[in-house]
Amino acid sequence: MASDRSGQPDPAWLIGFTSTDPTASDGDGRPWGDGTAMARRAREHGAPWDAGCRVTPMIGGFEALSSIRDTFEAAIAQAEQMASRNVPPGRRGHVYIADWQFNAMRDLSTDNPWGTGPWGDHAAAKRDQTALGLVLRMMSAGIVVRLLLWMPTTVQATSLAQHSLEHLSVASAVQEHNDALLRLWGLSEPIGIVALDLRTARPLTASLHQKTVVVRVGDVNVAYCGGVDLAFTRRDVIPTGSRALVGNGDWQSGNQIPDPYKGWPHGPDIAGGYPQYPWWQPWWLTKPERFPEDLPANVYGASDIRWFDQHLRLEGPIVGTLEEQFAERWVIQARLFVFGRDDLVIGTDDQVQFTSATAFSGGAHGTINALPAAVAVPAAGDAVVQMWRTIPLRKGRTRPPFVRGEFTILAGVAHALARATELVTIWDQYFWSAPLARLLAARLRAAPALHAIIVLPPFGTTDTANELRLRKIALRALWDELGTTRDRARVAVADLWLRELGGTPRNQGIYCHAKAQTYDDALLVCGSANMNRRSFECDAELDCAVLDPATTRAHLVRLSTVATATPWPGDFTAGWGARYFTAFRDAVVNARAPFAIVDPFFAEQPGVPKTPNGISIPTDGLKPDWFFEPTSIAPPHDAADCQFPEAHGDPKAPGRLDEITFLLERCHRGNDWPWRQPNDDVLGDLLASIEEAIALMPRLTL
Repeated sequence: MASDRSGQPDPAWLIGFTSTDPTASDGDGRPWGDGTAMARRAREHGAPWDAGCRVTPMIGGFEALSSIRDTFEAAIAQAEQMASRNVPPGRRGHVYIADWQFNAMRDLSTDNPWGTGPWGDHAAAKRDQTALGLVLRMMSAGIVVRLLLWMPTTVQATSLAQHSLEHLSVASAVQEHNDALLRLWGLSEPIGIVALDLRTARPLTASLHQKTVVVRVGDVNVAYCGGVDLAFTRRDVIPTGSRALVGNGDWQSGNQIPDPYKGWPHGPDIAGGYPQYPWWQPWWLTKPERFPEDLPANVYGASDIRWFDQHLRLEGPIVGTLEEQFAERWVIQARLFVFGRDDLVIGTDDQVQFTSATAFSGGAHGTINALPAAVAVPAAGDAVVQMWRTIPLRKGRTRPPFVRGEFTILAGVAHALARATELVTIWDQYFWSAPLARLLAARLRAAPALHAIIVLPPFGTTDTANELRLRKIALRALWDELGTTRDRARVAVADLWLRELGGTPRNQGIYCHAKAQTYDDALLVCGSANMNRRSFECDAELDCAVLDPATTRAHLVRLSTVATATPWPGDFTAGWGARYFTAFRDAVVNARAPFAIVDPFFAEQPGVPKTPNGISIPTDGLKPDWFFEPTSIAPPHDAADCQFPEAHGDPKAPGRLDEITFLLERCHRGNDWPWRQPNDDVLGDLLASIEEAIALMPRLTL
């Protein structure tokens, strides 16, 4: 049921504290990380969720990025009003941004002379609404800005050089602009700081993957959470009022990604002036012409790539919670450095570089200075929202917060799936998790009215053979464990594919980058976490679980309409899940859905499949799972059950997602938590040692 007997959203859909006794060994706020604001609620007898929220689900990067842009503009307008009242710069509110990929020249504008197409070499902006331009304008309006950006390690940068250089360039530009503003205004406290985050679980494979924005400026109290980075390729432009799942594509994709060395259209001059961008490169490195595309052109096209995403706009008390979580991520223990514009060493997996020396004290092994305490945000709506995270285990962490990590995304997904009785929908970039597939199969067998829809991209990466091998393993696990034709008939797996648009035949892939699920008509979950082990156990992730039947139902109606081009009537009376499922499945199977095809792996005989335009779909990758699908947790947690008889409630289902959750959160004897041990990756440790030696060398400058 979506609601309890009072008609209010049923909180049983959400995860609770493992113990109501704060003095118990598992009563320290688990499953949230030790020392966190959420864990503190257990001691204060508070609820681990936020009521009184307003949530606006958004479909597509164009909708999400336009909303973020408008919120930034509203913040700038508020700051300018404060300036007219003589509120000093640095006291006009703050904006926090966390991104896996932040592209400085990501254009978010629609009313500049170039509209939503290419801006050309000599264009001038009425308002600079690039990602970096908006950050600089907010700083120039006296708003405090903090950016937390993933920084690939030295080893990772061998294949992600442009990703690294882009974030170095953003850090350099923000540092230079901050210095100019401090001189202009005579300030000592920084306006803008970038943290280049290498606090990862594994030097080869792990990353900061969160995609969040928090804006607290005057009357603007808004947060965002979902799958959309402030990055190239994400903004598929859907015409206003269209019911299409995709639009005309993103001009900043493929071979049209702009060359940073040609500059970007600046708007009117800003306080402090524009800084240099991009960051210089040593003369021996070849100057790149553009940011490299990571999607295969033979499937998605060479330009104007179509991209499907989901994102949440959040108001009310959850904004304060997400502000607290950013502050907790900001101060996680690591080796500390001040970013230098001439520094040629990127660094290891256990450090963070700040663009201001004021961000920490005590040297490389000192303490990061805390961000200001979040001020409570008043109620704004009727939704209940719960924050879920993955904060991986890491050997170097010895003090709170997160000494023992946090795995509430894993726990939350397992819990929600175990309650569903009508319909589960999964829209995901990487459905790789065999443990999730096993739990889904078990739930389908136990709940005969339950149906499931899984929507994926045709290809997830350019490393197709390895990526699709893992998808095939997960979908074959689901097929095999369902066992019967009747049970398998309650599952539909589709890949997004553009058959036609506006009556014109097309034949190319649509990139499903979304990381969102619905559970019955009760719960909508959206964030940065994919349905794979690295998101559940290794990368730093953030999801929001929205408990509000009205929001979830409206989103389900819209998803069905845009995917099948057939309006869903919104009938949520008894048996609605089966009707919704049948409408979706029949549209896909009978080729009436203009945006989807049947995935080849959830079938009796997958064979050697091809995409509709004749591209082979390989699954013969040889990269080991520990590399491509890493974990921060020591094995064999994914192949065991609990050996402590007093740990009641063990599903006794090794290799299933609910069993893994039980081992992490319930399988303990007193203060002995045997499954919460960092993964001992010998090769990763060797590489980390090499990087450590590099990092300790004198820092080279030219």
